[in-house]
Amino acid sequence: MGFSSVTAQGLSAPPYFVSFLLTIATSFLADKTQQRGLVIMGCAIVGGIGYVMLAVTTGVGPRYAGVYLAAAGIFPAIANILPWVTNNQGNDTRRGVGIVMLNAIGQCGPLLGTNLYPTSEGPYYVKGQSVAAAFMFLVAILAFALRCILVWENKKLDKQYGTLEEQRARLATAEGSEKDAVEASAGVENYGPMYRYIL
Repeated sequence: MGFSSVTAQGLSAPPYFVSFLLTIATSFLADKTQQRGLVIMGCAIVGGIGYVMLAVTTGVGPRYAGVYLAAAGIFPAIANILPWVTNNQGNDTRRGVGIVMLNAIGQCGPLLGTNLYPTSEGPYYVKGQSVAAAFMFLVAILAFALRCILVWENKKLDKQYGTLEEQRARLATAEGSEKDAVEASAGVENYGPMYRYIL
């Protein structure tokens, strides 16, 4: 953007600080509402808009605003994708394999990214910013699709076991050994009658 290296270093700190705050806030919000997919979609759209601004504008002000939006979208999105993968695996083996697969596939991004910003395309790097924007919007689309699938899966579980409210009501009225049997079969983190996918 035409700044000296020292000034550029100083100006890069505020967008990262904002993304740090948003990473904590969005993770808390997603945990509280159990709506991680919606949070990921919102973050991905914000990040995509930031990259679009970086791709299509040449003014320093709009481009710097785009940096804020890109950072405020991409880092919180990643921070919410990681637990969404583990939250939606119903046993320890699947959680372990899921996080390994996510990280293995996720590390392909830097391989692509290092080739998207060749020095010859500076200072605007339109191709790199455009590809990054496209991937951010793709993340939003995929999060929406996965959320729809998980809603459908939860409805199937409700039909099979009854809704969580119905199960809690049954547990409240159960006595003695029947209550122990119901509690023993009611997995929340692991597959069982009380298990539902995090949306």
